[in-house]
Amino acid sequence: MSICLLRAGPQDLPESRFLLVLSTLAYALAGLLLTLGQQSLSGTVLLVVIDLGLTTALLYALLWSRSLTARLTRSLTAVFGCGAILETLAIPIVTWQGLSLGDGGVTVSNALLFSTLLLWLWLFWNLVVLGHILAQTLGTRFFIGMGLALVYTYLSINISRIVLGTIGG
Repeated sequence: MSICLLRAGPQDLPESRFLLVLSTLAYALAGLLLTLGQQSLSGTVLLVVIDLGLTTALLYALLWSRSLTARLTRSLTAVFGCGAILETLAIPIVTWQGLSLGDGGVTVSNALLFSTLLLWLWLFWNLVVLGHILAQTLGTRFFIGMGLALVYTYLSINISRIVLGTIGG
C-alpha cells in the first residue's frame, strides 16, 4: 500500500517469488472481476493474460536494456501488487457507472458524470503509481517513469483492442 501512496518503491519489497506469485494472482483476479461485466469470459481471460504477458515482457525489456534484470522480481511484485489494489478500488466505480448506463436513455445523469470523473481520476493515479514504480526501478527521474507508464498504457490498450477485434469481442 505504501507504494500506491508513493511512500516506498519496489526496492523496499523483499526479494520473494512467493510474494510475486501472490501479487500476480491477486492482480489477475482483480482484472477478471473488473473486466468481466464488459466482456465475455473468454475475452476477459484473454485480456488478463495479455496484460500479464505484456507487463512482464515490457518490464523485462526495460530492465534488460539497463542491465538491471536482477530487479525484475521486486518490480513485477510492485506493479502487480499495486495493480491489484488499484483495480479492486475501481470495481465499485465501474459497477456504479454500468448501473448509471443501465437505463439506456440519452439523458446523462449526475451519477454517470461523477462515476466517469472518478474513473478518470483513478486512471491518472494508476499512471502516477506506475510511473513512480518505473522511475524507482530504473533509477531515473519521475517524469521519465511517467512517460514510460503512458507508453505502456497506450500499447496495452491498443494491443487489447486489436486482439479482441480479431476474435469478435
